[in-house]
Parts: sequence; structure tokens; C-alpha cells
Amino acid sequence: MSQIAMHFMAEKNEIAEAADEPLMHQWLDQILFPAILVSRSWEIVALNNMAENLLVGEKTKNLLSPGKQKFLGLSLIRKLQDRFSNWKEILIFHMRLARTDVGVEVLQPLYGQEDSQLLNELRQMWHEAELPPSRPFGHQALSVKYHHGGAEHYTLLSWALPEGTLFLYPPASMQLDQMIDLLTGKTKIPKHALLGKTSSPTPVCILAVHLESELHLQTALPPSTYFDLICQITLGWHRCFRDHGAIPGRSYQESSVSFFFEESEREHDYLFRSLLCAKALKDLITTIDREWKNRQSWNNTLRVNIGIHCGCDWLGMVPSASSFEVSVGGDTLIKAVALGEFSQGGAIWASKDVIENLSPSNRARVKFGIRLGRSEEGFLSSGLYSLVGRLRGEDELKGKKLQSIEGLAVTEILDVLS
Repeated sequence: MSQIAMHFMAEKNEIAEAADEPLMHQWLDQILFPAILVSRSWEIVALNNMAENLLVGEKTKNLLSPGKQKFLGLSLIRKLQDRFSNWKEILIFHMRLARTDVGVEVLQPLYGQEDSQLLNELRQMWHEAELPPSRPFGHQALSVKYHHGGAEHYTLLSWALPEGTLFLYPPASMQLDQMIDLLTGKTKIPKHALLGKTSSPTPVCILAVHLESELHLQTALPPSTYFDLICQITLGWHRCFRDHGAIPGRSYQESSVSFFFEESEREHDYLFRSLLCAKALKDLITTIDREWKNRQSWNNTLRVNIGIHCGCDWLGMVPSASSFEVSVGGDTLIKAVALGEFSQGGAIWASKDVIENLSPSNRARVKFGIRLGRSEEGFLSSGLYSLVGRLRGEDELKGKKLQSIEGLAVTEILDVLS
């Protein structure tokens, strides 16, 4: 998966340099689902074994060997007819995309006199196929129905590259939100992480969020109600992460993390976006709390505690059977999660590193400081920082296993002007 995303995002000059490499498309073999790359003239450039097994079956492997063979060749179309009852539907999905590169004459040289009926049928399908929207990336549901009665369901992903079109066929059950966000540029991640190459630690800002409740929710609520609440909150968190250009990390229990990466054109913007996201998360939980007070008729108050820290950590892509995730390993993640555990009463705490690395204009839009006393009415020392160890007693830090951030300089974020 990481190889796919890297290939999508590579610059044109990088692709041109790779063209001299004889095994430049070997990365297709590492994809865990069917993948095919066709040229602008719709010749098969490369494909993996799973693509060949899907389209023509295991017993006829090497039928679609890369070379001068056309994707819309007679051998493939005959195999689709033999294997699938909805072969026309499968073919017309690809014809729509082919029409952006070639004309109907691409079908003519591939058929003999005995195939004139099939050729006429294919020409009619060609003209009925609607052109896709003008965009480099597309996705649609695709089902393949076998003559024996079975069926499989996929998501057909197509990506227009300088050297052709890449087709991916992940199972419909696979979660693709992060992948689509990465491919469409909605969220960005350093290229070396997508390649899976060893590299130096990468600048990242990590936001850790933890739900606080006056009730022990798992005890107080029936299981179905508890999961309704947690799903609503977690999905809201992830939507908020994506809206602010972050990549959601794995959710655990009643907590979650998200990753903000540095962008070359806006060097320190990722730090400020994390603070804006934290404020949006507080607004979100306030709305959910109000809804659930009315729904449950309880006096319980839901709050969101947030910790934000920045630094350099190692990045990687972790695949699973149903999705793939960006994963971060290192001291920054450990401290961000601990700072989220340190926070209480719906507070946002950020490390001094986050605030001091903001651009001057963005720092002026953040109200922060240290309270004397733990209540919201405590006297505020504006614009100051404090070590975590001076804000909580040693026993409390040890009880929450927060010794790792005892010497971390932090401040409470009180407001962020968008």
C-alpha cells in the first residue's frame, strides 16, 4: 500500500528518471490486491498475479503478460465472457476510462472476420460508455458475478499517471478513507514514509485526545448505548482531524491520536492547525454532551482532554486486513499521549515546543498561560510555561504513569483565533 501511494504522489521528473530502470514496476507485486498499469495506448505495462487471477483465472496465468498486448484485446475479452455473467458491465467501466486516451479504432485491429459480431457489440458498448469526470483520480463500486453463481465485490480505483493509468481493485470491505485522502491531496505525508524506506526522523505534531466523563460509561450504560456514544464521538473526532489536514491514528478505548505533518510551502502551519483542531474538538464534544443530556436525562458531563506535542519521530505504514494506517513511533508520540492523560476538566495542554515554533503571526492568535490553582476561576499567568512536575504532585504523576513528561515544559491553551 505504501508503494502505491508513493507512486501516485511522485513528481513527473522522478517518474522520468525511473523509466530507465528495468524493474521500475516491480512494486506492483507487493500490492495485496489486484493491480494493473496500462499505457496511454492501453497496452498492458505491468500487473500482479492477483490481477491476472481475477480477470482470467489461475489456470491461464501469463495470458496477460506485459508487452504489446492490449488491455482491450480479444484474449482478455473472451476470458471475461467465459468467467463472468456481467462481463459487459465490467468491460464498460474500463471503456469509459479508455475513451479519455484512445478512440474506438483501438478495437478494430484486434478482431478477425469471424469476430465481426463481437466487434459490433463492443463498438456499441464503446459509444454508450459515458466519459468519466475530468479528474486524475476516480473510484466506483465494481461487482464481478461468476457464471456458477458466486460474486465478489471490489472498489475500482483508477489513477491517471504520466505513463498511463493504474487500476486497483481492493475488496469493497476495505476502508479506504485515508488512502483516498492521501491520493487526492487532502492530507499529505512525507514520501519516504509512503515508500517504506529507512530515513531520518520526520517533523510531526501529534494531538492526543481523551474522553472524560463523570460516570464510568462502560459501567453506567448498556453495551449498545455505550457503543453508540463512542462511535459518534470517535467518528466526529476523525472527521475533525481530516477537516484540519491531519491523519487520524488508531483509536483506543475512549482515546485517539492524530498526526499533523510539515508542508514545505507552509513550514509552521501544521502546528497552528493542531491548535485549531483542538478548539474544534472542544466545540464538538460540547454539542454531543448537550445532545446526550437530553437523550439520557442525566447530569453527567462529557469533556475532551487534549495534549499536543511536536518533535521528530519515525513514520511508517501499517497494513491490516481491512485498511492501512499511518503509524508513528518515538518519544513525541509517547509524550503527546501522556500529556493527554495529564489534562483534565476539558483542558487543552500543549508543550512549549509547539507554541515557540509557531510563526509570530500565529502565536499572536493563541491565548495561553498557567493557572494558579486547578479551577477555571484560578488566577491566570498569561504567556507562561511550567514543568509538568510542578503542576501535579509526585504521587499523582506516578499513579497515572506520567513520569515520562515530568520535566516537559507545558502551557494551557485557553483560546485560538481562527
